Amino acid sequence: MTHSDIPHGQQPRTRVGALLLLTDAEGLLVLIQPRYKAGLFLVGGARHADESPREAALRESREEVGLEIVPGRKLLDYYSPPNPKTGAEAAVNYVYDGGVLDEGQLDSITLAVEEVLAWDRVRESRLDLFTTEPHAVIIRAALEARQLNRCFDLEFARTALGGLTLLHQPEGYDDTSAAQVARRDIGAV
Repeated sequence: MTHSDIPHGQQPRTRVGALLLLTDAEGLLVLIQPRYKAGLFLVGGARHADESPREAALRESREEVGLEIVPGRKLLDYYSPPNPKTGAEAAVNYVYDGGVLDEGQLDSITLAVEEVLAWDRVRESRLDLFTTEPHAVIIRAALEARQLNRCFDLEFARTALGGLTLLHQPEGYDDTSAAQVARRDIGAV
C-alpha cells in the first residue's frame, strides 16, 4: 500500500510533539507545570505547520521558559493513540536532549505565564509524586537513553500485538490490562 491508495482528504491526521529533557548539574530534572493539565512535564509542545520537530522544541523552550535551548540528540520517540473521549488525534512525539542547565540559566528562567504556572527541579526517584505514570515512563526512558547513548522507540500497544502491553489506557479506552511499556531500542546514535 502506498500513500496514493488513500483518497485525498481522507488521510489520517497526526499531531507532532517536540520535547526537551533538561537537567541541572546535580542530575535533577527541570520540569514545568502547564496551566492546562495537572503534574510536571518536560518543556515542549506541539509542532506548528511550518516547523520541523527540532524547530518546535527550540521555539517551545523560548516560549515556555525563556531560554534558547537548541535540541541535541534525539533520545526517544513515542506514539500516542487517538483519544476518542477528548477527540484528540494520534500523535508522534520526539524527545531531544536539552542538556544540563547551569545555575545562570536556571536563574534566568522566565515563564510564559499564559502557558506555564511554575517550574521545579525533581529527583528521578521522586518523579512518580509529581507527574502522571505515562509521563514518568517517558521521562525515565529519556534519561536511560541519554545515559546509554541510545535512542528508544516507545509505543502504546495492546497485549494482543506481539505480546506488547499497554503503557497506559488512553481516556475512553475500555481495556483494563496492566500498564506497562513496550520499548524498542533503535540503537546508538
